[in-house]
Amino acid sequence: METAGVGYKVFVPRQPESDDVVLFTHHVVREDGQFLFGFGTREELALFEMLISVNGVGPKAALAILSVSRAVDVAAAIAAGDAAALARAPGVGKKTAERLIVDLRGKVAKVSDSGLPTAAPVEDEAAAALQALGYTPAEAAAALRGVPSAGMASTEERVTFALRKAVRV
Repeated sequence: METAGVGYKVFVPRQPESDDVVLFTHHVVREDGQFLFGFGTREELALFEMLISVNGVGPKAALAILSVSRAVDVAAAIAAGDAAALARAPGVGKKTAERLIVDLRGKVAKVSDSGLPTAAPVEDEAAAALQALGYTPAEAAAALRGVPSAGMASTEERVTFALRKAVRV
């Protein structure tokens, strides 16, 4: 991939259909190198990040899963508990597929009509941000009690207020 005159090696699940493409990327830095993984949609990127969050599933295995099936199909397989569909990817065995299902079934609650794998529904973006920081849903809800509502403050302001409140406790 070339951007602003600089070339990058980007690992993608499928060959782009044209030369002019927008990629959503995930950058992995390890002691043996830096790797850039690219996806055609935000949904693919989100699912990739969910997959690599599972213990024992690295970027190469997650990329292999997304190379074999579309993101919507992977999310549906996880939600349905279909280990065989996940194990079709090279380097992904039955145990890894089962671990993916156990760890992600609650997170990939449904697949929307747009093909978006959605996490368990979070109506509040500030609560979702707190959960991304490691709070449980109950802890996020408790941290947001007394914080101005979504219409009264931005998500960033609400998260900042909730974190400051949590530090004082």
